[in-house]
Amino acid sequence: MRLPRVNNYLVANFVLWTLTYVIVTARMMADPMPHAGEMALRRLAMAIFGFAACLLIGRILSALADQPIWRRLVAAVVLSILGGFAYAYLNYVVFYLIAPLWKVEPLSPISLSFTASMFFWTFISWCALYFAIRYEEELKEKNLRLLASQAMAIDAQNRMLRYQINPHFLFNTLNALSSLILAKENERAERVVLSLSSFLRHTLEKELPDKAPLSDEIEAQRQYLLIEQARFEDRLNYVENIPADLRDALAPSLILQPLVENAVKYGVARSNAPVTIEISAEASNGRLRLTVSDDGKDGAGHAPPKLGLGLENVRRRLELIYGKAAELTCGPRRPQGFLASVEIPLERA
Repeated sequence: MRLPRVNNYLVANFVLWTLTYVIVTARMMADPMPHAGEMALRRLAMAIFGFAACLLIGRILSALADQPIWRRLVAAVVLSILGGFAYAYLNYVVFYLIAPLWKVEPLSPISLSFTASMFFWTFISWCALYFAIRYEEELKEKNLRLLASQAMAIDAQNRMLRYQINPHFLFNTLNALSSLILAKENERAERVVLSLSSFLRHTLEKELPDKAPLSDEIEAQRQYLLIEQARFEDRLNYVENIPADLRDALAPSLILQPLVENAVKYGVARSNAPVTIEISAEASNGRLRLTVSDDGKDGAGHAPPKLGLGLENVRRRLELIYGKAAELTCGPRRPQGFLASVEIPLERA
């Protein structure tokens, strides 16, 4: 059950007048006077009036919330002065005019001003509390709006980076399909079309979440590599090394796609010999490591060049989702080939 939100203004107002009542009463009790009980009741009535007056002052200051700060400060001082005089006059009425407990002199302007000056500081203290509470609430609201805005910006940028994958892959596949058609390799072209349809259905038919089970990510890469195997046939081999207990681990959707594309582009396409692409996963100390490696090499016998757009997008997506808790590493694989690895916090679906 959700607890109701505490009204900080009411709490501060209540505490202020409770302390005022307790302090004044304790001071009077220290020097016993006749009719102490009756005086305490009348003083309670005055504390209730002060509480109500502060509520009214708070309402007026709230109505002036859009005004410049100097106007609100002037209003706070004026309202505190008026509150002090109203309290002083009502205090005289309650204690000395209604069923007076002893004979007193008529209220003079000097006496009224003296009493008003004492309670002016009580009302101005309330105004200071009001401004402090309002500033804190405005600061919290501003921070919440900022966090919401940052979350929306991160989500938009994350989606933009993720969706760059599909056009990049589509262009490569359509170019390969065009080459197969020109070479009249209709059977291979048909396999590519069917595999492409299956892959797009998996990635575009529904809105992909930011994070998905590792089993879904591996299935997407399996379908992608079926398309590439139709292009390269026996030059491309695919190996999975995914422990069964990690298939429900969460990973950013399509985070492996650029790594696999990189392996195909630099490992398979530039090698005349068969190349094996391996996707593996391992968990340790609350971390999940996903690795895409190949044993191919380009024609000059060098490892693939530095990060391109696809791998840079992977790095940026990891930074957006996990901050410094994620890492992308890549480099040559011994004795030959290339290895790219993503390390993220281990989360379960």
